[in-house]
Amino acid sequence: MLAGDKSGAGRLAGLDVLRGIAASAVMIHHHAQYYDVLYPGRQVLPVNLEAGHFGVELFFIISGFVILMTIERKGTVRAFAAARATRLLPCFLAALVLATLILCVAPMPPLDTPTVRRFIANLTMAPLLLGERVVDLPYWTLTYEMVFYIAMGVLLALGRLRSVEWIALGWMAVGVAYPLLLDSASHYRVTIILMAYHSNFFVIGMCLYLIHVGRARAVTWLALAAAVAMSARGGGEQAFYASGVLYLSLTVAFATAVWAATTDLGRRMALPPLVFLGRISYPLYLVHVVIGYQVIRLGVDRGWSTTEGVVAAMAVSLAAAALLHYLIEVPGERWSRRTLAPQMATIR
Repeated sequence: MLAGDKSGAGRLAGLDVLRGIAASAVMIHHHAQYYDVLYPGRQVLPVNLEAGHFGVELFFIISGFVILMTIERKGTVRAFAAARATRLLPCFLAALVLATLILCVAPMPPLDTPTVRRFIANLTMAPLLLGERVVDLPYWTLTYEMVFYIAMGVLLALGRLRSVEWIALGWMAVGVAYPLLLDSASHYRVTIILMAYHSNFFVIGMCLYLIHVGRARAVTWLALAAAVAMSARGGGEQAFYASGVLYLSLTVAFATAVWAATTDLGRRMALPPLVFLGRISYPLYLVHVVIGYQVIRLGVDRGWSTTEGVVAAMAVSLAAAALLHYLIEVPGERWSRRTLAPQMATIR
């Protein structure tokens, strides 16, 4: 894994480390905190780990950075789409099938047995736009990622990537105004398409990428400032309605962390255990709830302490993520690239 240079080539090890930290934070939140919201009964831990769910916002910032870097390197919509598909689909499909099988054998409402319609909708990675629930809790973010990818593909097709900051400013403005003018609950899908409560995080990532490669303009800094300031209104439902002060503070901290990860400090952060955690962060994010919750429930039935259950759930989730990474994600990505290589060669 290479640290990035000013051309944007290669992977940035510091960002991989942040991915691992973000995935771990979300996992800890779900195992140690949110499980008790859904399934009360076990002894609650004395420490509040609810803040771990904000790892999602950190993921979105990293995604904004990486996707703009990727789409510039690929150059065409088809090449960009192929790159995303080879990166995401093999592991996601395996995780979706695994979650479906587990929930068919041992449903845990609201993680109940998926219907055929729900399973098919989840295959698109954007079930919320189809009016269907996600099969597993973390999948809700995939819909927002897909909306962002499509938006970036459209900009590439229209040749408007050079105006991305101006477009981002308009996008965020519409996203802020829409919930104020209309009942967002009644227009849920439009709210998702506009990413009314999350677009600013992707914009922060894109601006940080432009700064990293030395192409920042006055409008880049304006868009970055506006994106950070947008969080001062507080978080929406998925952010547990975080206060403006908390959300703004976290946004500044996350933006600073992503910027630092792209500097020499990021290379110094790239210790082998953290890099490994970053490598398995995607499958870990996908499987930690459906697997971890089953482990916790097993522990509750056997009288384990809450701490023992959480530790066991995390250990099993990490092991499952590592297996998915080495047995599915890596070979699946290689196979997909070989399969799509002839098509990609014709569109360069």
